[in-house]
Amino acid sequence: MAQVVLEHVWKVYEGKVEAVKDANFVVEDKEFLVLLGPSGCGKTTTLRMIAGLEEITKGEIKIDGRVVNDVEPKDRDIAFVFQNYALYPHMTVYDNMAFGLKLRKVPKNEIDERVHEAAKILEIESLLDRKPRQLSGGQRQRVAVGRAIVRHPKVFLFDEPLSNLDAKLRVQMRSELKKLHARLEATIVYVTHDQVEAMTMADKIVIMKDAVIQQIGTPYEVYNRPANMFVAGFIGSPAMNFIEGKIIKGEGGLWVKTSGLKLKVPQEYEDKLVQYIDKDIIFGIRPENVYDKMFAIAPRPENTAEVTVDVVEPLGSETLLHVVAGDDKIVARVNAKSQAQDGQKIDLVFDMTTMHIFDKATEKELLHW
Repeated sequence: MAQVVLEHVWKVYEGKVEAVKDANFVVEDKEFLVLLGPSGCGKTTTLRMIAGLEEITKGEIKIDGRVVNDVEPKDRDIAFVFQNYALYPHMTVYDNMAFGLKLRKVPKNEIDERVHEAAKILEIESLLDRKPRQLSGGQRQRVAVGRAIVRHPKVFLFDEPLSNLDAKLRVQMRSELKKLHARLEATIVYVTHDQVEAMTMADKIVIMKDAVIQQIGTPYEVYNRPANMFVAGFIGSPAMNFIEGKIIKGEGGLWVKTSGLKLKVPQEYEDKLVQYIDKDIIFGIRPENVYDKMFAIAPRPENTAEVTVDVVEPLGSETLLHVVAGDDKIVARVNAKSQAQDGQKIDLVFDMTTMHIFDKATEKELLHW
C-alpha cells in the first residue's frame, strides 16, 4: 500500500467556481481516511482529483512518493468504488470482478485465483454466476468492492458507497468495510456526508465546508476538540447546543451567563477565558452532557438550572428533552427512566468540564485550541 499526499491542491472550474481551495493533507500508509462534509463541499471532487478523474488547477498530488498530476487514472494504481456500483449489467459477478484484470492481460489462472480469493473474503462465492440484476443492493456493493480488491491497488477510493443501502444494511456494511480494511491493511480514502460512518470507520477525518478544509483529526479529536462551530455542530447527533451569552466575573470566579442560564466556569478554564469577560460568546454543550438532576451523580448548584420542558422524545434506551430556559432552547439526552413531562419545570445539571466556548464573531473554539 502507499501514502497519499495533497499539497496546496485547488480545483477551479470555468466561471471561476472554486470547488476545492488549498487542500493539504496526508493519508498515511494503511490508514483509513474519511473526507466528511455536506453536499457540495468539495469532498467528491477531491477524491476524483486523487483518482485522476478531475484535473487539478493548482498544487501537487503524490501517491507512494510519485507526483501523479499528469498520470492517467489507469496508471495511478488506485481502485475506485463508485456510489452507484457501476457494474456491467450483461456480465456475471465473476466477469465483473475479472474484467479489469483481463484488460491488463493478467494470466487466466491468476485472475481465477484473485477473483475467488476476493469472493471468499466478501462471502459472495455463491454469487459468481449471477448477473447484477439478480443481486440485492448489499450484494452489488460487495461485488463492487470485490472488483477493487482483485486489482491489489496501492490505494482504495470510495465515493459514498453505502448511501444507496437501507439503514440496517449500512450498519452491517460499515462493520464489514472496517474488518476488510484491517484484513487487507489497505490505504483507503472514503467520502461520506454521514458523520456516523466517519466516526465509526475512520482513523482520521478531514472535515470540509464550502470547498475549505475545516479540521483534520481523529474521531476523538474532532468530537472533543472541534476547531469551530461548524465542526462542533456537524459532528454528533443530536447536534451540540449553541447558546449566545457572555463570560462574567462573579462570586468564586467566572460564569457563563445567557438569557436563561448562569453556570460556573471550571477553574481550569478560567485563564483562557479571563480576556473574554463581558464579551459576546457562544456557549456550546452536547446533549449527552446535560442530565436530569434526578439521575445526576453529586449535582452541584452552580452547574444546575431550572428549565421548562417543551417536548419529550422517548427513544427506548434514552430520552431526548427539548427544554427552554429564558430565550435559550436546549436539547438534553437523559436517562430513559426520566419522568419529565411536557410543560413541567425540572432541574438540569450541566457537565461544565465538557463545555465549549466559541468566539461569536469568528466562530472559532476558544477553550480547547
